[in-house]
Amino acid sequence: MDGVRPRPIDAVAVLVAEGLTLATGYTGSVLVVLLAAAVPVLWMRRAPLTVAWVSAGTAAALLALNVIAGVPPPAGALIWPPTCAFAAYGVMAYAGERGTRRWLPVMVLALAVLALPDRPPVVFRAETAIALATLYGMYVAVQERLRRELAERAERVERERLAGEMHDVVTHRVSRMVLQAGSLAMAAGDERGRAAAEEIRATGCETLGELRHMVALLRRGTGEGFDLGLPLPDLRPLVTESACAGVPVELVVDGTPVPVSGAVGRTAYLLVQEALANVRKYAPGAEVRVRVRYLPGSVRIGVRNTPGRPDAWVAATGPGMGLLDLRQRVKVAGGTLEAGEDGDGGFHVEATLPTS
Repeated sequence: MDGVRPRPIDAVAVLVAEGLTLATGYTGSVLVVLLAAAVPVLWMRRAPLTVAWVSAGTAAALLALNVIAGVPPPAGALIWPPTCAFAAYGVMAYAGERGTRRWLPVMVLALAVLALPDRPPVVFRAETAIALATLYGMYVAVQERLRRELAERAERVERERLAGEMHDVVTHRVSRMVLQAGSLAMAAGDERGRAAAEEIRATGCETLGELRHMVALLRRGTGEGFDLGLPLPDLRPLVTESACAGVPVELVVDGTPVPVSGAVGRTAYLLVQEALANVRKYAPGAEVRVRVRYLPGSVRIGVRNTPGRPDAWVAATGPGMGLLDLRQRVKVAGGTLEAGEDGDGGFHVEATLPTS
């Protein structure tokens, strides 16, 4: 926060306080004390509580001087004491989250002014100045806190974006390595070559798992991103799982993510999971792209694959959900499902689900 050190505007505040002090009409030692009490206003950002207590103590001392020695403040004073508004503003704007501690000097200051006898115009002006300065100080504090929170949020969003990009790019490349190692293990003519290829494949899968864990740590507690259930459940674990099974997947997200219901989120996750399982079962070696598009009022999830290769390596896949069951699940969530072959021999599955 740039408020930890004095700025030129604080020097102007000191000069204004000094001018108000000279305008009170005090003379002698009382004037010297009031002028000295205005100097700490220069540090109201660094030590707001101290400055507020100095002003409150000055007000209490002047009140005691009036009661004991019969020296009332001049009737022509604009506000009394001259530093009251600056002290109230500083402690509210810069004292931070300190509970009642920051209110105590303001209360002492207000009560000391209120106890001033025979000067109702001065009391009214001073109390008004204290109230307005307190409210404005609270407004500045809230505005500064909001600015910090927005900056932190922007930083978290950027970290989320970088983590996601790193996961997508590296996962896609490493998954190709896993796929090639699996194919090499199948084609190897001797046990030694097969074992070496299997070790490369296992190391690649382990690397994918560690990458996923690292990305999860980077995104933990951010309040952003797929894995925390705002727009959709995290689809990247399915990408990693498919890569380890021998089918590289590219994940693309278009549009601005918006919150969806739990039913829509679960349906989208199940759709992608089952579509990737079917690719592994019926089109091993295919290139796969999962695309999520956020549209006004809906989210569209598509899984598209190229034709497979019969000789490609892929891990065994258990029985999954058929298209009829998937279509029913999507319908229950309020969406529609389209599926069919592409002109180049590939296959696509695309669901449109509501976001409202």
